[in-house]
Amino acid sequence: MEFLPEIRSYWRCRWAMMVVAVSLLGSIARANDPDWGAKMVNVTAVKYGSVAKGAETVVQIVVKNIYKEDIQITNLTTGCGCVSWEDVTKSPLPIVIPSAQSRVLTLRLDTVRYDGERNSKATIFLLDPVHASSAVVELPVTAYIRRDIVVSPGALNFGLLDQGAGAERKVDIHYAGRNDWKITSAKVANPNLLVNLKELPRLNDGQVKYELVVSLRPDAPIGTVRDHVIMTTDDANNPQVSVLVEAKIEPDIAITELQFGSVAPGQSKVVNVVIRGRKPFKIDELYREKKTDAKLQDDAFKVKLSSAVSTVHSLPVTFTAPNIPGVFEEDFFVKISDRPQPIPFKARVRIPEQTGAAKQ
Repeated sequence: MEFLPEIRSYWRCRWAMMVVAVSLLGSIARANDPDWGAKMVNVTAVKYGSVAKGAETVVQIVVKNIYKEDIQITNLTTGCGCVSWEDVTKSPLPIVIPSAQSRVLTLRLDTVRYDGERNSKATIFLLDPVHASSAVVELPVTAYIRRDIVVSPGALNFGLLDQGAGAERKVDIHYAGRNDWKITSAKVANPNLLVNLKELPRLNDGQVKYELVVSLRPDAPIGTVRDHVIMTTDDANNPQVSVLVEAKIEPDIAITELQFGSVAPGQSKVVNVVIRGRKPFKIDELYREKKTDAKLQDDAFKVKLSSAVSTVHSLPVTFTAPNIPGVFEEDFFVKISDRPQPIPFKARVRIPEQTGAAKQ
């Protein structure tokens, strides 16, 4: 027994040496791979293409940490004032990216103060502090800001919208040049957006005007909409011009999840689901998603509806536990009057396995 302290000390030393060796190997691996930083970035160059004067133009760049250690973005720079990182003003540096996580960076093109052909660069500085290894990722930036096309306002920005509201925004497009200049089409990839392009009367003074109207469908799902309307012109050299579309759709009705906790087989438990809205509303139906492989029967949950019109509804839901042990997560939906899409929420419950005494 008198040798135990020496044995413990030996293995502590061995473990410390292994940790140091692994760290050194990681450092050597970073040093021998000059592209370790570039492997984290989803693009090798930023190409804005042809954009109109005054158009709000941004590109999002994803930086994903593919390594085991936390990686830091220590600095973000650009080669000229025509492009700028929004993240420098919105987030303090360094920006820490945990392992397997991503960070979205936004690079903005200044189409108000600048025009013509722009060639610059955007640089991302990375640091692996564990292995004291740094990397510099340079992204070439190219753009052509057209002087003859002006978009006002610079983007189709819907701002913050309630789910189900829908909305419409428009921009004016002014062209100075050929009297016969035309926009031949305007398209957007997002199915939740509808595009309508209208040409205004021409005055034969070299000024051509269009009105671009974009509608956001009322059934657009909750989340962020970010896309571009691509307009194709009859210009041979620069046929396409894009206009940014942005919207954020938030639920105007919030639902608390049902947490039943532990319910023993054969026992019942009542939990209220609370549904809050910004305006008074009526609930038509509260139902559970039908699943062919569901282990819990349909009558395991029973809800008492209310016909009231209110901004807050508290509905009692009764769960009766069958003799099926396990942890269950069920999908429920609330159907609101005059709303096409039901609102989902979840119910969670744990049914413990019966003991011998309980089984008897």
